[in-house]
Amino acid sequence: MGVELPRLTLQQKWETAESNLLYFVVCGISYAKSHGGSAEDFGTWAGQVAAPSWEEDRAKRARGLVEGIAYNKQQFRDFEMEILDESALTIQARMRGFGEDAIRRRPRSEITVDDYIQFFAKKWIAIADYLGLAYSQRVEGDWVIFTVTDKTQG
Repeated sequence: MGVELPRLTLQQKWETAESNLLYFVVCGISYAKSHGGSAEDFGTWAGQVAAPSWEEDRAKRARGLVEGIAYNKQQFRDFEMEILDESALTIQARMRGFGEDAIRRRPRSEITVDDYIQFFAKKWIAIADYLGLAYSQRVEGDWVIFTVTDKTQG
């Protein structure tokens, strides 16, 4: 009799990675709330920590942030993003399927879907600000509609 270490399939690895990401976001929001903060506070902090790693995307301006968000969110099986409008300074897009349904299914959680979505909004705002961009978003149905604007060229 001995320990049998699991050997995950690629699908199982993907599911585990997605679950672990959700776990850490939920833990961070919960920790912030337990110390008098909010999901937004944790999102701003997480964005400020991550922002320097986005330096290589600075030259791409708004396109770099939108492409980076799409790159990062593809770890979620159900993730979708569509570009709605694009100009020299502004990109408007929409996305869904980046863990919101899993948050809805969590039993007895003090973390709401709104908390989760606002965490990411503040994270993207902090990264955008670091890159000289503006990020804003709104929720319509199950889509997050967002706009990224170049603040340095206007």
